[in-house]
Amino acid sequence: MDIKAFGSYYGQTSQLPYCSGFVWTPSDGEKSFTTSRAVFVEAKGSASKDDLYVQMNDMPGQYIHVENIAGDMELPWAATALSGGSVNGVVVLY
Repeated sequence: MDIKAFGSYYGQTSQLPYCSGFVWTPSDGEKSFTTSRAVFVEAKGSASKDDLYVQMNDMPGQYIHVENIAGDMELPWAATALSGGSVNGVVVLY
């Protein structure tokens, strides 16, 4: 089954384009939001091992500590909150 989005048709296994999002930094403090489709994590660099606290869609009220983030990464996480860490920033994508 093809999916029509943004004036085009995408195959069932295709990655749909992101249509919105926002930027979060650890200094912003804890941030809750509706379920994301992905997050882009901007780490400080490949030499450093950054970390991030994230709450996933299927575990409300519980944060997991993601460690050893080296370099920028797009992660397909259904996250609902962010709270602290040493990364430069995160772009939450919908």
